[in-house]
Amino acid sequence: MRRELKARAKTRPPDVRIGKKRVTENVLAELRKVFAVGDLAKVGFTQDRVARIALIATLEDKLAAVCIAKAGKTATLYKPSPKLN
Repeated sequence: MRRELKARAKTRPPDVRIGKKRVTENVLAELRKVFAVGDLAKVGFTQDRVARIALIATLEDKLAAVCIAKAGKTATLYKPSPKLN
């Protein structure tokens, strides 16, 4: 399953970019909108490697998502869609 998700995310452009202000409420709101439509979100970063790792952990915690891929200055987060009854 992880391989399929990574393949889907590979050609997708970043949905959100995280800059100097880091993880703000606006960034979280945009990512929630992305997750409302689908199960993948691609995030671009401008920070160095150590800061990116900390930011990814913060996003995973606040969004209840999992990082499935990191490549350069982008990361792909996966959050399963809630099942509809």
